Amino acid sequence: MDRPCTPHGRGRHRVLACGATALALVLAPVAAAAQPADPSPAPPAADDTAVPQVLDVSDASCAQDADRVIEDVPWTHGALGLDEAHALARGEGVTVAVLASGLDAGTPALEGAVTGGATDEDCRGYGTFLAGVVAARPRPDSGFVGVAPSARIVGVATGDPRTGEVTAAGLAASLRSAAESGARVAVVGTAVTEGSAELSEAASAAEEAGMLVVAPASVWSGDGARPGHPARESTVLSVASHSPDGRPVVQEVLVVPGEAEPARVDLIAPGSQVLGIGPGGEGHRTGQGDGVAAAFAAGTAALLLSREPGLTPRLLRERLVATAYPSALGPADPVTGSGRIDPVGAMAAAPGGAGEAVEGAEFVPDPSDRGSMESLPVVLTAGGTVLLLALAAVARPVLAGGRARGWRPARTGGRDGRRD
Repeated sequence: MDRPCTPHGRGRHRVLACGATALALVLAPVAAAAQPADPSPAPPAADDTAVPQVLDVSDASCAQDADRVIEDVPWTHGALGLDEAHALARGEGVTVAVLASGLDAGTPALEGAVTGGATDEDCRGYGTFLAGVVAARPRPDSGFVGVAPSARIVGVATGDPRTGEVTAAGLAASLRSAAESGARVAVVGTAVTEGSAELSEAASAAEEAGMLVVAPASVWSGDGARPGHPARESTVLSVASHSPDGRPVVQEVLVVPGEAEPARVDLIAPGSQVLGIGPGGEGHRTGQGDGVAAAFAAGTAALLLSREPGLTPRLLRERLVATAYPSALGPADPVTGSGRIDPVGAMAAAPGGAGEAVEGAEFVPDPSDRGSMESLPVVLTAGGTVLLLALAAVARPVLAGGRARGWRPARTGGRDGRRD
């Protein structure tokens, strides 16, 4: 029968065996955390309530209205810690511009939220969906609520009302309109695969006007995911999407044809199997894509601005990036950027208010007590510490006995029956 791992075994061989056991116990969870993710996760199943980024141009019909109301709280609410976040701020006093082809202000969950820019019809339902992610108000018998449910929304018509297709020139004009509206944050619904000098200038002008631009890191085309613009601009917060289990939806580096630099990703946010609202009624829809992820980031920016209104766009962007749940590969991770967005961490990092934010100084957050073990380097460090403690506990009495014997083997059967 195997003996327990105690210091009364046979010399150093027993110590080594105990150490091996402790090593296995410690490294088992580390190895599990280090297992690579499935390189090609299956996309969520489509249904008649799904909200596409771009409709099939051959189909002239609009998206179907949804009539089912989901009472359960969606996974995104817990993943973002919105109960805790809303105890700190709810987006009061902040206006978010939604750049999409339509926006229905008559949707019950957006009642009182839309201050301008609503369209007569939101054919695709996408703009209404994004606005709901940002600022949907609580509704009876509904588990869904926006990230910043007290923020205001201004719609900026962008792209073809039927298909959602947009050009770089159209996006540039919409960014200028959003900045003129007084919005502090703008979420770009659909990116473009090719940028322009005009779009770059509009993004820079938005920052100068005091508005943070949040844009999807990629856009889906006939060839799959492609790097998006204006997310390539350094003044823009570039957001990619992750699934309910926290894995990035696009698990590869997106490269622009003919360019050496890959797509920019600052952080990731929920963008798969996301519950939201649609135009025309109480019913819920599902949505996905980096545009949806950008809406979650825009809502988080509104929460932070509500708590610290003095933050400039640059400081706001840096705070959101610096306080994200870290990627296992660090902030240089080309797929996830600095990691998953953390609304609570972003607001709790500087509880004293905007006076603690200094323009031109790098923001360094305090260590977060939320989600820290999800980072592989932290798991490895913690596992190594536990291993050392376990080995020390096992070895201490053995070493003490060895020193007492002058490192001679223990003998039994002395004249008085005790060990020498």
